[in-house]
Amino acid sequence: MGKLLVDSLEYIGGVTLLLWRIIKLIFRGRVYGELLLQQMVLLGVNSIPIAIVVMAFIGSVFTYMLAGELSKHGAANMTGGLLLLIMLREAIPMFTTIVLAGKVGASITSEIGTMKISEQLDALRALSTDPDWYLTLPRTLAAVLMMPVVAVFGGYSAWFAGYITAKQQTGMSYTLFTGQVRLLVDEKDYVMCLIKCVVFSAMLVLTACYYGFQARGGASGVGKVVTTSVVVNIFLLFVIDLILTMIMTG
Repeated sequence: MGKLLVDSLEYIGGVTLLLWRIIKLIFRGRVYGELLLQQMVLLGVNSIPIAIVVMAFIGSVFTYMLAGELSKHGAANMTGGLLLLIMLREAIPMFTTIVLAGKVGASITSEIGTMKISEQLDALRALSTDPDWYLTLPRTLAAVLMMPVVAVFGGYSAWFAGYITAKQQTGMSYTLFTGQVRLLVDEKDYVMCLIKCVVFSAMLVLTACYYGFQARGGASGVGKVVTTSVVVNIFLLFVIDLILTMIMTG
């Protein structure tokens, strides 16, 4: 219990300092466009296909449950509206982040951890290059900028897959599927989705970078911090999601 508390406090302090250094670099105009664009492609564009596939299945599963039950009670026209509401408030930011935690978060931790144990970080410092500027800043900014883009593609995929599922399951028309969208969904739901995507993406990359910088002990040490990074990211995702949901819907 004592070790867990110490590790938690170290994590909170380390990530807070890392975030503070990133903010200072941004306000000093230290953003390097080429590095940022490279990471936007690696972290964002390359993640779109898997997000589309995963969200399509999630949209289909949710619609299958919603359409079947709502049709039994004569409320089939609420299927599309409820699906979009669930997607915007929870499913899109949550499941997109979980996908990226396994794909992007693990990759970042592994890359930085490998650089740490092979002394490449020391080489960067010897060349007067700040590792936070070179590694953490572009990845954090790229994730914050590209996470909403990935979420949009994933969201449309879920919506389309949901409609196809409802049509195959109950013969529902598109007009009926979208009948109550405007009644059930408004602008604040889109804002909630955007805020969650930005917060989750920043948490994801900062955690991945933090544990990458903590790597030690050779290849086994890198494997350990990668596992820890993914587990901590998923745990914090649910904690922060609960906090944000209580704040924005309270």
